[in-house]
Amino acid sequence: MRSTLLARCLPALLLTGTLAACSDDESPSGTEDHTPTTYSVLVNGTETQPPFALVEGQAVTVQLKFFNAEDEDLDIVEDEHFGGLTFSPADLATVTRDPDHNYRFSVTGDTEGIGTVQVSYGHDEAADETTFTPVPVTVGPSD
Repeated sequence: MRSTLLARCLPALLLTGTLAACSDDESPSGTEDHTPTTYSVLVNGTETQPPFALVEGQAVTVQLKFFNAEDEDLDIVEDEHFGGLTFSPADLATVTRDPDHNYRFSVTGDTEGIGTVQVSYGHDEAADETTFTPVPVTVGPSD
């Protein structure tokens, strides 16, 4: 009787231990939810709110900060995730990702005008798994 009970319970115990181990391996950072619900934007190191303003021909550094539903900073998972910036119209600005930081970009105002920029997030460079509402951006003339 005792061996029958052990034979029935052992697989369930092993499965429970395996599932718990998988959970820890997938999230060594302690942040289990990697889906952003909000973000902030730093332009040249200063937190900036929309509408965003660029100058034609001038480059700025744009750093995205993503936060999940628990308001946890997702910088801790930046090595496995990517941020994205999409300007509309596309010729408004040029975006170049920093090769050492998946959430940081060099952005250059290309064409004077008004448009939008959409922030996105994902597991690859396309960063197309989570998209946020586009916000206004203006590219002004250079002096």
